[in-house]
Amino acid sequence: MLFARTRGTATVPVVLRSATVYGPGILMVEAARWLARRRLLGVWRKPTCYHFLHIDDFLEATAAATWKEGVSGIYCLGDERPFTIQEFLDEATRIGGLPRPWRMPWWMIVTAATLTEAFALAFGTISPLTREFVRLGRVPHCCDTRRMKEELLAVLKYPTLDAGKVTLRGGCR
Repeated sequence: MLFARTRGTATVPVVLRSATVYGPGILMVEAARWLARRRLLGVWRKPTCYHFLHIDDFLEATAAATWKEGVSGIYCLGDERPFTIQEFLDEATRIGGLPRPWRMPWWMIVTAATLTEAFALAFGTISPLTREFVRLGRVPHCCDTRRMKEELLAVLKYPTLDAGKVTLRGGCR
């Protein structure tokens, strides 16, 4: 729709497709820390491949897409090496000195999300875990990032999760 609506106008369409952004202050990371501290963090057993990108690199790529000449189209954003969501959570909890996430059957994750949504509805609060969120998490998010590197951001500040993991230390806000 974006491309169709901007055809024949001065607006240049740009889509930044980013799977998982991590780093200090990112809600998913902070929520995982909070849950891990209480030994409530769980993840499904089947490995799910993800491309990760540190928040600093995401912001640099976004700035480049905004200000660089000749930028248009769709850019897949990600670092040098995909990981599974299970590896990411294992490493993030290890770095933080927290318990490793439980490996659970898929039905338990969906049940937890359903109960969390029901509780939020009954008490008029926001649900921190939803069925839609966990279903999205099961979809692999790996992509070809060559165009990002050629046209937006040739050098990443944190080219791999190993390089960016130092920013995963720290407390929950």
